[in-house]
Amino acid sequence: MLGPDSRVLTALLIAAGVALLVATVRLRFLPVKVLCGAATIMVAMTGGVAAVNYYYGYYTSWGQLAADFNGGTGNLGVITATTSTTALGSGRIGWVQYPGRLSGYSRRGLIYLPPQYSQARYAHLRFPVVELFHGTPGTPLTWSTVLRIGQVADSLLAQHLIGPMVLVMPAINGTGRNYQDCVNGPAVNDETYLLKDVRRDVLARYRVSSDPSQWGAAGYSSGGYCAANLALRHPASFGAVAVLNGYYRAADGPAAAALSNNQSLEAANSPLYQAEQLNLNSSPLPAFWVAAGTHDKADYPAAAMFATAMNRVQQVPFVKLSASDTANAWSAALPAALAWLWQQLAPPDVRVQFPVRGTARGLISSIPVPPVKAHYRGPCGPAVRPGRAVLPCGKLPFGQARKA
Repeated sequence: MLGPDSRVLTALLIAAGVALLVATVRLRFLPVKVLCGAATIMVAMTGGVAAVNYYYGYYTSWGQLAADFNGGTGNLGVITATTSTTALGSGRIGWVQYPGRLSGYSRRGLIYLPPQYSQARYAHLRFPVVELFHGTPGTPLTWSTVLRIGQVADSLLAQHLIGPMVLVMPAINGTGRNYQDCVNGPAVNDETYLLKDVRRDVLARYRVSSDPSQWGAAGYSSGGYCAANLALRHPASFGAVAVLNGYYRAADGPAAAALSNNQSLEAANSPLYQAEQLNLNSSPLPAFWVAAGTHDKADYPAAAMFATAMNRVQQVPFVKLSASDTANAWSAALPAALAWLWQQLAPPDVRVQFPVRGTARGLISSIPVPPVKAHYRGPCGPAVRPGRAVLPCGKLPFGQARKA
């Protein structure tokens, strides 16, 4: 059976679209022409979606797609503060409602509790936390169905490559096509929801650390933008941040629309611009880790530019991914990101309890940030000098379109 990521399915849809278009032109009976024309549009749209899914690798089975778009649970139950992690080597991942008093939002998300959470000898331990932000389009369920976050965390724990962390996976957008990408804008309060409401709710219900230096953020695609943007806008709220194939300017993703395409708001919510403004006298920052796939001709140069800018104030591990599609790149980078986050977030006394033994097999090694040179004259400022990482406004020098 053809899966939603099948190259054959994409080719068949394109061929069907072409055949229907030819029929629309050549047939003479008007009702049939109208019907073929309408079918051409529908098949072409479906083919376009299939092509995007094939390139990014979002969904590899029809069940994943149906669960994500129909609000399915992915066979995951509800997690409460008293949920027991019964299997010694397995954590629990499930649904939880994250209400928002300040933002006015109430959304369903996922949470992962490590196996140690319900073990008696760790009853007084407050665990480090990583907030994981999904992409757009997408839901928290993608962390389970596509990236298999529960199995990845369990495996890393079993190999003593990380210690126990609570993983919080909230929804970064409203329902339908109400894409907010973690920003506060004229009609959205997503930043408030994710930064304040979700954290307050997790602190009230779960045995986690209240120390901001033990809270991390990570995300892929739009979620990577979220992690970088929230951390640079609120550096005292996070200890470490991992960005997997993110975008770095509001104008290059759904954030721009959520900000009503207001240039000043976009500038204030563009990690690339924020990074360029940092200097050695800036307030203490969370540690950053960046990964990008070389196959992605838009994401990779942008990630290199961001890492170059950040390297002026801290040494940023930059990971080069050679996976064949974007979802495989996320999956390849995830174990390394979690291992790095554990080392950054766990306090010394907790690291003593859960010593890391050796290195993870297959974890990706960091590489130096390549120089990114650009000559560009934007509508809002002078030409960018070679080696400068950030433009005053306008397009990135490599000319990518806005990210969907």
